[in-house]
Formats: sequence, structure tokens, C-alpha cells
Amino acid sequence: MPNLYTACWTMSDQNFGTANRVDALEQMALAADQTLKITGRAAGGGFSRMLVVPEYFFESGAGLLSRSDKHTIYKKLENISAHVPELIFVAGSIVYGKGRFSTDTYNVCPILFGGQIVKKLYKAHDDGVYGVNGTFRTKTDGNKGVPVATINGITIGLDICLDYSNDRLANYLQANHLGAPDVHIQISGTNMTGASRCAARVGGAYIHCDQGGKGVNGATAWRVTAHGAGGATTTRIQPTQTQTPGIGRLMFFDTPI
Repeated sequence: MPNLYTACWTMSDQNFGTANRVDALEQMALAADQTLKITGRAAGGGFSRMLVVPEYFFESGAGLLSRSDKHTIYKKLENISAHVPELIFVAGSIVYGKGRFSTDTYNVCPILFGGQIVKKLYKAHDDGVYGVNGTFRTKTDGNKGVPVATINGITIGLDICLDYSNDRLANYLQANHLGAPDVHIQISGTNMTGASRCAARVGGAYIHCDQGGKGVNGATAWRVTAHGAGGATTTRIQPTQTQTPGIGRLMFFDTPI
């Protein structure tokens, strides 16, 4: 199994426009990919690299995005991924409304690799943030409710905010008699880190990426050393470096698995 190097981008919940966020994300993906590539090559051997962006990254600041907005963002994300094709790209979440006369509200996180969206996970549990527009619904067709995927040889489990607190990934693995993933990722807008709840395998990693200004933790990473009746036992992985590119913080972690 190759080493994995991870970058997390956290930022305050400031309204700098959805389009500008996508433009900023492209620059951040290029910067993260370059730094992670240098780190991996310096260490020697095979390696993979990953960028994680928090929940609500594409929030417009003025209300829900539309289904058309979502597809426009998808295309832009695919273009970004095409410029960093070896980067596993957990692209935060898009909250959008669907419906002509009444609005159904959804929260979806796309994961990209090689210029393509390889996974879409819809949040399962409502957290009340968009309650004024209707509580979140979810989708399960086309594996949109499956919180695990294998990308570039790495098995990734993903939870979106409250889904982590409700053990969505862990319950899915148990119900389907599946082994623990290499990495358990939690993206959130405002949620506490709870390393003991993580479902990554022993020797794997738990990574939490929260909006650093809106949330309470920013980015954290943890090594899983054991699983027991009280949950996972972990040790903290400190960031190897932090960059401040003008919008938020880009934090880097060595997360070998």
C-alpha cells in the first residue's frame, strides 16, 4: 500500500461568491498537488495524494444553489481535476434546491480523480442549517447513499457532518459485512472532532476537515491504533506545514496507511 499525503483547506464562512470560490479552489488544488508531490517524491517509493475541502464550501451566502448551479459546479470541478489528475479530490459539499413549486433541499459531496467525478455521496441526516428552505432530503440511487469507495487503490469512507455523529459509515459497514476502510474522512461546516467514533482500520487514518472560521476545529488528522468496546484508540497526527494563501489555511498531513 503506498503512502498517502493529505492536504485540508479550511476557511472562514465569508461570502466571497460561489464563482470566486471555484476559482480559488482551482489555485488551491494546484498548490496542494504540487506540495504533496514534492513531499512524496522526497520520501521515495510509491505514494498517493489527496485534497479535502469542508462541507458547505459552495454555499452562495444568499440562499440555496439551483440544480443547474450544481451541474455547472460539477463541470468546473472536472476541469480542475483534469489539471491535477493524480490528486484524490474530496471537493466539499454543494447544497442545492430542486423543484418548481416546492423545494427539496439536498447536500452532496463529489469526489474526483483523473478529471472525473468517481463518487457522489448525499448527506443522510439534516442538521437544520437550511431548515428555512426545507430539511435535507437524500438520494440512494446509483450508489449515492453508499459512504465508501475505492479510489486509486485506497478505500475511503466518507461522512458529512452529522452523518459522522450518527455513525453512518460504521453502520453501513456492519450491515453489509464489509471491512474497515483505509481512511475515514469527515467533512463538516460546524462539528466537533470525535476520533473515537472513526471507522478506519487499525493502521489507517481519520481526517476531519471543518470550516475553520464557521466551525470549531479546522483540520485534524489521527492514526488509528486499536478498536475496542469504547471505540477507536487514536494518536494525533500533527500537520507537517500550514500555508496561508490569502483565503483560509491549507494544512498538510503525512497520513501513511
